Amino acid sequence: ERFPDFGAVDAASARGLFGGGSQPFSTKLNLIEYITISTTGNAQDFGDLTVARGAIFGCSSNVRGVFAGGASPSNDNTIDYVTISSTGDAKDFGDLTKVAFSGSGTSNSSRGIFALGQAPSHSNIIDFITISTGGNSLKFGDLSQLRDQMGSCSSSTRGLFAGGLITPSPV
Repeated sequence: ERFPDFGAVDAASARGLFGGGSQPFSTKLNLIEYITISTTGNAQDFGDLTVARGAIFGCSSNVRGVFAGGASPSNDNTIDYVTISSTGDAKDFGDLTKVAFSGSGTSNSSRGIFALGQAPSHSNIIDFITISTGGNSLKFGDLSQLRDQMGSCSSSTRGLFAGGLITPSPV
């Protein structure tokens, strides 16, 4: 009873997207895959990122999915976007304020927030974008401490970053 009935949701908002990665660690991937959340099954090909990279982070509205940062193998400040309802390759959105990888993203229907992770060392920088328009990210504020590899979640009004790695041990 507490979970929504995804069977009545249109395909765009019932999709989960995954992008980038590495295999093995030194070979970066440019793939984007998707699943339909309302069904079980394997991921399917969605398209390609503009730059192959691992350790990327993302956010979305109900229309656009956004992938940011990463390592390709050098650190990257690229922001890409896709239209969730249709498959295809990512397009250039803009750039982060700094090169970053192993960050975390959160969003509501209009704004995306990125904790940059390693930029290039542990960072407390938070950037933001307006998801419906392209452009470079802007400085939003700072985390309470330097860290990367955080978990994140959000509601329509608040985003949270939790945990993460502070050299040499996790929070």
